[in-house]
Amino acid sequence: MIYVRAAALETEKNGRMVEDAGVIRAVLDGDVDAFAVLVRRYSQRMFEVVGRRIPANDLESVAQAAFVSAFRSLGMYEPGQPFEHWLLRIARRRCCDYWRDRRRRHELPEAGLSDEQRKWLERVSANLRWEEYEREYQRQEAAQVVHKALAELDPEDRMLVECIYFEELPLKEVAVTLEWSLSKVKVRAFRARKKLRQIIERLLDIE
Repeated sequence: MIYVRAAALETEKNGRMVEDAGVIRAVLDGDVDAFAVLVRRYSQRMFEVVGRRIPANDLESVAQAAFVSAFRSLGMYEPGQPFEHWLLRIARRRCCDYWRDRRRRHELPEAGLSDEQRKWLERVSANLRWEEYEREYQRQEAAQVVHKALAELDPEDRMLVECIYFEELPLKEVAVTLEWSLSKVKVRAFRARKKLRQIIERLLDIE
C-alpha cells in the first residue's frame, strides 16, 4: 500500500511538472496571460511560505513581488526541476530582501514582550533546549517571541534559521536558494543558531 501511494504521488508530481512546462512554454512564446495559471496554481504555497516570514500587513505585497520576479526571470527556469521549488526559492529571496530593506530603514519591531510571551520564554528557556523552540514554534506567543528575536539577525542568518530549523529544508536546497556553497551554509547556520539563542537569552534578561 505504501509503495502504491508513493507511486501515485510521483505520477502526480510528474504530471504537474509536464503541465507547468506547457504553461511556461506558452508564456515564453508570447502568451503572457498564461502566467495567471501558475499564479492560481501556486498562490496557496506562496502565501504559506511568505506568511511564515513576513508580517500579515505586508504579506500580499511581498508575495506579489515574488510572482513578478518569477515572471521576469522565467527564461532562466531550467526545465526538469519542479517549478514550485524554483518559485519558492524566489519567494524566500524576496522575504530576505524585505528584511534587508527594513533593517536599512531601521524599521525593526520593538523588543518588548507581553506577559504571555514572557511566560512562554521563561518556561522553555529554563534549560535553553533548542528543541523546545522548534517544537512550540506554532504557538502564537512562541512565534511572536521568535519573530522578535529573528528580527535582530542579519537577513541571511534569519533565512537560514527559518529554512533549516523551522521549514526543515535540506541544506542543499538552502545552498541553492542563497547561492552559497554547502560548507558555507553549514558554518553560517551554526553561527546563526548560536546568535539567536543569545538574543533570546538577552530578551529574557532585559524584561
